[in-house]
Amino acid sequence: MNIEIANRLVKLRKEKGMSQEDLADALGISRQAVSKWERAEASPDTDNLICLAKLYNISLDEILSSDESVEDIREEQKEKAKEAEQDTIVVEDGEDTIHIGKHGIHLKAKDGSHVTINRKGIHAINKDGVEVTKESKPGISKYIEGPLFLLSVVGYILLGTYLHMWASAWIIFLAPEIICSTIRCFERKNPSKFNMPLLAVFVYFFVCMIIPGTSAHLWHPMWVVFLAIPVYYSIVKPFSHEEDDDDDDDDDEEDKD
Repeated sequence: MNIEIANRLVKLRKEKGMSQEDLADALGISRQAVSKWERAEASPDTDNLICLAKLYNISLDEILSSDESVEDIREEQKEKAKEAEQDTIVVEDGEDTIHIGKHGIHLKAKDGSHVTINRKGIHAINKDGVEVTKESKPGISKYIEGPLFLLSVVGYILLGTYLHMWASAWIIFLAPEIICSTIRCFERKNPSKFNMPLLAVFVYFFVCMIIPGTSAHLWHPMWVVFLAIPVYYSIVKPFSHEEDDDDDDDDDEEDKD
């Protein structure tokens, strides 16, 4: 589906005052499917197009009209197919087909059922056309970010009130991200996910402002702590696996309007 139609679907949904989840519920599909339509990564099937037309009270022509010529559409489809072939391994066993690529594994069985497995979870459509989706759950770091920040606020107030550290205790607000990035390293088994720059900043200000008797003479020599940033990432890079986080970011920031 071209970007012109995808943008039209976004406009029609917003004019109806619906979020992606509202539209998905109305059509009996997943929000991810709606998201893919609106990013021109997939096209609605015939039944969904009919439902969209009725839902928006317009004709199919109004949804699918495009200024692109037949040649342009054909070339666009060829380019997409070519890119898919370059990034995908296809294994065929009779009428069963398996596609393995950077976006996951897609299985198509001879009975018409589909299964897609990727980092977002498991998405399946059985032979009766019923959609079954099991999304991957967010890691523990997403659940503790908020509570850790609240603890930082409480800690800052206590340190300021009882120890008069209003001017220096602010570095406590760096701790939640340092803790969460440590957890993400283990969740994703990727040490490059650790926020080393923030840890270097924390150590620098902690030593220079918090430790008694050091603030007068350590501001200059302590800058060497920042050299730990490139050293750390150069060491962990061979042990880190590359991840395609763009898809996750896109889904996390989808328009909820």
